[in-house]
Amino acid sequence: MTNIKEKVLKELNKNEFPDLKFLYSKEVLDIVLDILDELLKIDKKEFEELLSIPNEKLTFDSFEEDSLLDYFWSLLNHLKSVNSWEQIRNIIETFRPKIEDFWNYVAYNKDYFDKLKYVDENLELDEEQKRIIYLRLKAFIDRWIDLEEKKQKRLKEINLELSKLSDQFNNNIIDDEALFEYLVEDYELIKHLPKEILEQAENKAKIKNKKWYLFDADPTVYQAIMKYCDSKKIRKEFEYYRHSVASKWKYDNRKIVLQLLELKKEKASLLWYNNYAEYSLNDKMANSPEQVVELIEWISKKSKQKSDKEIEELKNYFWLDEFNSYDLAYYSRKYKEEKYSIDEKKLKEYFEFNNSLNYLFSFVENFYWIEMKKFEIDSYNEDILIYEVYKDWKQIAYYFLDPFYSKNKRSWAWADNLRDKSYLSNKLPIILNVCNFQKTSWKITLYLRDVETIFHEFWHAIHEILSESKYQELSWFWVEWDFVELPSQILENWVTDNESLSKIAKHKDNWEKLSKDILEKLEKLKTFMSWNFVIRQNEFALVDMNIYLMEIPSTLEELDKNVLNFV
Repeated sequence: MTNIKEKVLKELNKNEFPDLKFLYSKEVLDIVLDILDELLKIDKKEFEELLSIPNEKLTFDSFEEDSLLDYFWSLLNHLKSVNSWEQIRNIIETFRPKIEDFWNYVAYNKDYFDKLKYVDENLELDEEQKRIIYLRLKAFIDRWIDLEEKKQKRLKEINLELSKLSDQFNNNIIDDEALFEYLVEDYELIKHLPKEILEQAENKAKIKNKKWYLFDADPTVYQAIMKYCDSKKIRKEFEYYRHSVASKWKYDNRKIVLQLLELKKEKASLLWYNNYAEYSLNDKMANSPEQVVELIEWISKKSKQKSDKEIEELKNYFWLDEFNSYDLAYYSRKYKEEKYSIDEKKLKEYFEFNNSLNYLFSFVENFYWIEMKKFEIDSYNEDILIYEVYKDWKQIAYYFLDPFYSKNKRSWAWADNLRDKSYLSNKLPIILNVCNFQKTSWKITLYLRDVETIFHEFWHAIHEILSESKYQELSWFWVEWDFVELPSQILENWVTDNESLSKIAKHKDNWEKLSKDILEKLEKLKTFMSWNFVIRQNEFALVDMNIYLMEIPSTLEELDKNVLNFV
């Protein structure tokens, strides 16, 4: 066991990309709690040593750390996100109270706060250092460092409870999605689905000794059903499933929502805010909940005017008396095919996965003079792609992509840091993107929206990679949270721009480019039905904001009713 511990510590200490296959191996995970305990002792000891430094000997670097505990904890949480099973969940759940307790100890340490004030008032700092000290002091003030001990103790308890509930919330989603199966017997109802999706559904049915076609919670499958399934009943049932994940029976997250609301209200009250929405906006660009609601309602009103026109156009074109939400993707697809001869299944053949990725990398090379060099390493998943990132012939980061759907993986796409940059140890940041594209046995192709997703998530990574500050606290996710989506939203537009499409789109078999006629039609359809998407996103935002402004529901039925009132 000692040899394994030493090997783990050596792996965590090295500057290169870590051997994740080893760090995620059974031999490591079996003793990982002992390793985490040791790393926690080290961090506690280093923090006490910082507190013992006389003020006159303090420097800015005295407060900088290169925590192996934080790094290893980040790696383990990533594993839980992409392959959530019992052992890794137990590890996270067992150790979380210990690390949260230490974080709370630091967050309410008056001696630490006083040392930061001394540095702020007495040391000569550059502009970046002043900004960091300001943010650290502000964080202490925001959580009321002078709050009486009894209330501080309660805040610490709340923080731990919120973390536990957040883990449970995410676990419920993964577990409920993993259970989902939908068997279709009548081929005629699904015959227009993409060939590769039908083949996979048929194979999954055979594996479980069932006939016909078995569909699961793969997001690509869901989109295909909503676009190509001719059965209104099946589309309706898929939509209901999608919108009710983890909201019933064993994995009912609504119970957790009520607990979260109670705890967050109490936390906001302890910190002298009227509600949790006010507390949340404290470190964002928006000034007040009312300002947020006003903006979203204004956007929604404008969007609905456009959306209503587009839906009326579909109803008239297809002679429909009624139009439901589960009809939108289906009739939009048919409309594009019939009126514009745009077949998304055929269009998909022009976006081969590797070619799309290569175009993205060549794009950033031309745009930002960044070079992505493939880095070969045997990792925990054979589909993982790892790159060394260079600028001006100097390596500045590692990037890796986990692109394909799997059952125990969170079902959306995201960006994250596995390792923060550290100027003290010269360790390079490790930035990742995780997606859920469908993997096929031959050439993997993407829908145009999938290519936009790659661009979107990669620009989160670029936001971090190109950060010019040597300090992690002035990079990427440490900017105001209502700004963090801006760069990725902007750069998505380079996918659907005609000039970009003419370069990126090449047929998977013969590398033929899209015709000028198709490019012109795609340009006309660029915003087609996008207003519905805007409305939907605004609904989510309004629910999220209003749920913290209203009185907390006393029952699940009341919660459901209140949420529906915002939609």
